[in-house]
Amino acid sequence: MQKARKSNIGDGFILRRILQMLHPHECQHIFTSRKNLSADDIRKINDTKGLILAGTNQLTDNFSIVPGLTLKQLSMIKVPIIPFAIGINGHRKENMGISDFTKTVLNEIHNRIQYSSWRCSMTIDYLVKNVPSIEPKLLMTGCPVIYDKDLLSGLPFSNKTGKIVVTVTDRDDFWEREVKTMDFVSHRFKDSEKILSLHQVFEGPTMWNFVRSFIGRRKIYRHKKKVIALRAYAKERGFHIFVPKNVEECWNFYRSCDMHMGSRLHAHLFFLSQAKKSFLTFVDERMTGFSHDLGFPLCDYRSFDAYLEYDFEIYRANCIRFHQTMQRFITYLKDEIL
Repeated sequence: MQKARKSNIGDGFILRRILQMLHPHECQHIFTSRKNLSADDIRKINDTKGLILAGTNQLTDNFSIVPGLTLKQLSMIKVPIIPFAIGINGHRKENMGISDFTKTVLNEIHNRIQYSSWRCSMTIDYLVKNVPSIEPKLLMTGCPVIYDKDLLSGLPFSNKTGKIVVTVTDRDDFWEREVKTMDFVSHRFKDSEKILSLHQVFEGPTMWNFVRSFIGRRKIYRHKKKVIALRAYAKERGFHIFVPKNVEECWNFYRSCDMHMGSRLHAHLFFLSQAKKSFLTFVDERMTGFSHDLGFPLCDYRSFDAYLEYDFEIYRANCIRFHQTMQRFITYLKDEIL
């Protein structure tokens, strides 16, 4: 099994839910999608029944499973390689048109399997347009984080607002979006306990940054200064700062909370899976496919009031429909691969 960057809580949510879905089958090894595979890694993979490529927005024009993968290395992997809920990258420059090498990789992967899983219709459309030969094997399953018994069983969406989580995405031009989100929660839910939750923590410049250009250093420090200021802003408005040590801690903490508002997609999906209301602000196109397929709004942070009466049963109905496809894929994995 392969996972993405360790530090991202959302990626950890995906991996955790995949492991739950595949139970009682157990994961034997985990490899990062940010490092090439060694000969020993490939040997370990070939001692298992399959290599699962686990989630996240990895699909770009130059997707290659891991950096620097060669076709020779790909041929050395003898077990099935199965994409599980991978999504389109979402940045236009990364999804202009799939390279010939990536087409070869995707065709080779699909020659060995009956089905692969992808997380939204935008991803499927991108694949079909660029690699039409694999279309019959593509399943739009949604993300594993979507599905939990509370949502699927029909448990009514909670109206509680005692404990509200706000998530932020502190990259690019984030300040106005995140500040106005906190302002709205602070003013609208004065009596609620308010938490600012950080899915990724800015680690500051490395030694390599210090030998880069002066302009580069200035850009890094301006960003760091804004990130620190954002947390100070939250504290001034009565927010507690939550920095989870690991996925488990964040998962359990979110289960104790009542509502989410913010820009982290997988916090949004997790709260909805618990039949708890969540309102997601737009950051980039990675969210658009989910919004289109599942019927939830992408909120304009300047007018949150317009979304508070959204009918979450629309979302539930769409999730139940796509869950049937996910179940088909899980049955295939358990019966034919694992």
